[in-house]
Amino acid sequence: MTHTLAIHSSKGGTGKTSIAMNLAVAFAAEGKNTCLIDLDLRGPSLCSMFKPETRFWINDFISGRCSIKDTLTDIKKKMDTSGHLYLSFANPDIGEIRDLVSKDRNWQAGALKALMAGKRELEQNNMDVVIFDTSPGVEYESINAVAASDMVIIVHNDTNACTNCTEQLIKGVYSLLDKKCAVIDNMYHGNHLDLIERKRYGAPVLATIPCMCEIATKGKNEILVHTEPEHLFSKSIIAIKDKIKTMQ
Repeated sequence: MTHTLAIHSSKGGTGKTSIAMNLAVAFAAEGKNTCLIDLDLRGPSLCSMFKPETRFWINDFISGRCSIKDTLTDIKKKMDTSGHLYLSFANPDIGEIRDLVSKDRNWQAGALKALMAGKRELEQNNMDVVIFDTSPGVEYESINAVAASDMVIIVHNDTNACTNCTEQLIKGVYSLLDKKCAVIDNMYHGNHLDLIERKRYGAPVLATIPCMCEIATKGKNEILVHTEPEHLFSKSIIAIKDKIKTMQ
């Protein structure tokens, strides 16, 4: 059975995409056939980390121009993972992004149907884990990703704005959609070793990852789970992966 995760955040800049990418590599490293789909259609970033090797973007699939398999790039050999690791990229062209902003509710409803159909297609092709890297906030495409997922992982950082908006998302969106959810505290500025909190807003806290300035100085293409498995960040990602498995 395919397990689908939406990695979401209330605000940008929480480290959501980095966590999504490292989590995808962690699942693939243990032999799970994994697919990471960039659904941050307004601010695509996955294509800046890896070069797309297909003719089609996830935008093309959502618009009915191809199958979801046509959008996939397998980086199993590049990342030396036991399981296949597929990436589906969002189109970074500014014209495509402007066009997306003008889409109406009917188009967005069709996009949700496409995502659900794509999820079924991936399940039929023996995909174990599908990860949606979403847009932050409550844009239609991010809510579509949440609606199409089995579980939502919300990446949170320690600011008042993020705290207030995260609580609203959990209570006002995830609960209404009856979605299982969990929290990752990322870039935490306190002493994470002293924390005993296990729940926030009624949702379990999967990990509290301290702020590590050296991560920002590393190359944008570096995936720490792959290059530095003993790094604290990498160990946190592995722990998150293992906790997610127990919650399925």
